Amino acid sequence: MPKQKILLVLYFIVLALDAIGVVFPEWIDRKYTTFLPIPLLLILYVYTVKKMNWLYVTSLIFTMIAIIFFNMPSYFKLALVFYGIGLCFYVIIVLKKAVVIPVKTIVIATIPFLIVYLVPLFFYSDAVQTEIFNYIMFYVFFVGLFFFISTLVYINKPSKTNLWLLCSGILFLISTIIHGYNLFFEYVTTIRVGVVITFLIMHFAMYKYVSKQ
Repeated sequence: MPKQKILLVLYFIVLALDAIGVVFPEWIDRKYTTFLPIPLLLILYVYTVKKMNWLYVTSLIFTMIAIIFFNMPSYFKLALVFYGIGLCFYVIIVLKKAVVIPVKTIVIATIPFLIVYLVPLFFYSDAVQTEIFNYIMFYVFFVGLFFFISTLVYINKPSKTNLWLLCSGILFLISTIIHGYNLFFEYVTTIRVGVVITFLIMHFAMYKYVSKQ
């Protein structure tokens, strides 16, 4: 079996184990499974392409650091910064490949972008502590921007490659919204499972988009 397929299978096995660990922490210790998927994805990317996109590699590195900080409560704000920077590199990758986009397409895509960005502003402002609200908005801005750009690109040029990008943007949006609910309103185990799955499949979809460039 090619190394790529082995790494691909391992990625989804770890994804499944991490999700199961949310429901059954006595079976699976997530302090191991949580940190493995992104490094596996990076290794998979290295074996997949002949010429690496260093912006993508840098993005994954920032995401790995963010995951480490996120699992250390005292570094939550720093985790949000690293997550945001990692996502910013995703946006740059897409913009470097994007062609000229018609004004009509931009107007259409602006609506979901504003919804994504304004939802936390209206609904999370009372629930989120003041000292971390700006960090939350920094991160959410890049989530909204990534969703906005991925939607623009797909509407302007529908293709299988750009569909992977659109799926990544949509999944990141879903992951962020439900994660916010879990963090600031009510912890629900099934929602946490959804966060794990959407977050990791989102990164896989972006890997597919970048590797097909």
